[in-house]
Amino acid sequence: MKKLGKFLGLLSLLFLLAACNKEGKSEGLSSDNSDKKVKIGIVQMSEHVALDRSEKGFEEEIKKEFPDAEIILKNASGDVTLIPSIVSAFQGQKCDLIYAIATPAAQGAKNIVKYIPIVFSAVTDPVSAGLVKDLEKPEGNITGVSDYISIKMQLENFLELFPQTKNIGVLFSTNEVNSKYQIEELKKACQNLSIGVKEVGVNNINDVSQAMTSFKKDIDAFYALSDNLVASSAKVISERLIENKIPSFAAEEGPVENGILLSNGVDYLNLGRKAGEMAVQILKGSPVKDIPVYFSTESSKVCNEDSGKKLNLENLDQVLKDARLIK
Repeated sequence: MKKLGKFLGLLSLLFLLAACNKEGKSEGLSSDNSDKKVKIGIVQMSEHVALDRSEKGFEEEIKKEFPDAEIILKNASGDVTLIPSIVSAFQGQKCDLIYAIATPAAQGAKNIVKYIPIVFSAVTDPVSAGLVKDLEKPEGNITGVSDYISIKMQLENFLELFPQTKNIGVLFSTNEVNSKYQIEELKKACQNLSIGVKEVGVNNINDVSQAMTSFKKDIDAFYALSDNLVASSAKVISERLIENKIPSFAAEEGPVENGILLSNGVDYLNLGRKAGEMAVQILKGSPVKDIPVYFSTESSKVCNEDSGKKLNLENLDQVLKDARLIK
């Protein structure tokens, strides 16, 4: 009987150790970068400079921590109706995390995916977009990075260079919540300075050229919102502006590379890296609710020197001062 008791005791101890070992391994990615290969699905709303950089920065950070990570990149090419099928496919492929770039992509992911963690970026106002209610403690399975930058600050910087501005034109996609939010903020900032805002909404990229033509008699400056349709149409927009000698500024540097005059905005490569850092935290076991939505406090001045010359600006040296130049 004593031998049997000892045997049963030893057997119980072995079961206990095995259970503890199993429990430790259930944390998976949190302790030893895991013996499991990380799989991440990336859904990008469209292809333009800002979103491409958001993807690049994210992937750089992921590969630092998980060099063997499998990353599945799908681009919706501006077609919001493709988002549900892309995200559903990520679920079927058992992705460990989904990275959604731009507001429509993030909204589509949130509506479909309930248990896989989602990190978003290139979203201006996550609350009005319906992604989170509490920026400090996101509920559910989604958090991310905002590309918000103070329009008031950008406007004031622009007016220092172009104090004669009386009316600002703004083009926006009628399908983006982000754009409506930014226009309201622009109007508030302009109202205090007795500056008019002329706005035109478009449904698709084919309407942009005609919309820009309708501006030419009514504005003496143009603001390029953080809007996917605007970003994708930056070359056409800048061509119409230069033809009519209208200076412009943008929420971020992507449109400046395509002809908009200047920007004092966010760096999407850095925002992508920040989103990658957040994803790493989640993959290592941090609950989504413990990772607040990130807002950048940094901005950088970028100018398109060639556009400045084509506009025949008398104060070109002042416009280009202290800026990173794109030629």
